[in-house]
Amino acid sequence: MPKASLLPETTALVTPGVARLDALTGLRFHAALLVFAFHLSLNRFFADDAAAVEPLRFLLKNGGWFGVTFFFVLSGFVLTWSVRAGDTPGRFIWRRLAKIVPNHVVTFVIALGIAGLGAATVGEAAANFFLLHAWVPADTAFFSINHPSWSLSAELFFYLAFPFVLPLVRRIPGRNLLPAAAGLIVLITAAPLLAGMLPAGAVFGPNHAQSPLHGASIPQIWAVYALPPVRFLEFVVGMLAARAVAERQLPRIPLGIAAVFAAAGYGLSLFLPLPWQMDAAYVLPVTVLVIAAAQDPAPPKALSSPLAVRLGELSFAFYMVHDIVLGATRSLIGPGALPGPAAVGVGLAAFAASLAFAWLLWRAVEVPANNALRSLNPFTTRRSITTREA
Repeated sequence: MPKASLLPETTALVTPGVARLDALTGLRFHAALLVFAFHLSLNRFFADDAAAVEPLRFLLKNGGWFGVTFFFVLSGFVLTWSVRAGDTPGRFIWRRLAKIVPNHVVTFVIALGIAGLGAATVGEAAANFFLLHAWVPADTAFFSINHPSWSLSAELFFYLAFPFVLPLVRRIPGRNLLPAAAGLIVLITAAPLLAGMLPAGAVFGPNHAQSPLHGASIPQIWAVYALPPVRFLEFVVGMLAARAVAERQLPRIPLGIAAVFAAAGYGLSLFLPLPWQMDAAYVLPVTVLVIAAAQDPAPPKALSSPLAVRLGELSFAFYMVHDIVLGATRSLIGPGALPGPAAVGVGLAAFAASLAFAWLLWRAVEVPANNALRSLNPFTTRRSITTREA
């Protein structure tokens, strides 16, 4: 029997030779930088009497949520855009595992060696290692060990589901792509209402000191922020957007206008109740931004220059190492211990160290391990990747 394929041998979503989307690669680093700024603000390196930094903390408080939504929509878009004619589910899933597992294992071991289990149990740490921790409704589990790795747990679910959802997305008539995406966005926006029906309990995380309007229990936040099937909805929005762009179902959206729309969505999120801050406020603006960047025939150099593209290539490694660097820095100097200039210097040094370690992880682990694992792919013939392949 012939092997099942994602697309027939003679079918491709986009015309060969036009599939490169350097602007989206460049945007990846900007999103990772926003996540870094968010985690930097949580570490509170400034002295407690530095009240002038509170407005900055307020502005950065949702950067992590925004960045992750961007990555999930982008992932659905890029994987659909770049799907290979004649590919099989086995080949696809193996390639995705080869991409994420090496960096995860190395950073897991490093984070465990530096900080130990933290608040996690041995079972929660084991779930983290096997990328199952986003399924556990406890922040000691889904934010365990190397905190950003929870999103890999969600991405793993996306990758396993992608080969089975792609044929369904391909069957949607072109005229129905936008209504389908709109329906998913409505579901994402309504998810906090459904999560609010879950039992109340310990109040979640860094927003515990805010008013009751902004508070939410850990299970409620888990249901809207970490639970993989819920986050899969925005991944599918990205899949629908890729089809809409490839089939020219949308008018061209100027990248500048899309960026303003994304900034406006972020600004609005700062004043919403916490469950809506974590995803619902961003999914439409982020999708518009991804579409605009993909459509732009001449994106700005800040997104498409060789340096911007290289930084985009480093973004996954940067995402995986930066919180380890910030945590180690905090353990050395303590929170709220530094005057303004010194705290700024520490933040810049942490960024430089994160970028340096990201380059090392990318160079010594991500690319060689990716190539080695792909060469062992039991579902396909040997093939080496380029460093720019998603």
